[in-house]
Amino acid sequence: MPLSKSDAKKDQTMGNVKDTIGGAVGNESMQTRGKAQNTAGHAQDNAADAKGYAKGTADQISGAVKGAFNSLTGNTGDETANKAQKKKGEAQKSMHS
Repeated sequence: MPLSKSDAKKDQTMGNVKDTIGGAVGNESMQTRGKAQNTAGHAQDNAADAKGYAKGTADQISGAVKGAFNSLTGNTGDETANKAQKKKGEAQKSMHS
């Protein structure tokens, strides 16, 4: 299953609602299910962050390596694309840290 921050947030919210309602009406089963759903949502959110951070690191490194290689070989044609890939990676890492 693909990691989705929006699905993770939905599970966190719905789990919290079930936990709260279950506690308010004395339904321990609903409360337990809510806590489990909330915890699962947090785990999925953390996994999505880790995946995004890793992807950002890969893009950042790839852009930097390609840029360095092109500089050494005198190929300046791809310089803008390489810088953009590196910046994209930096942004992804920042968003997922």
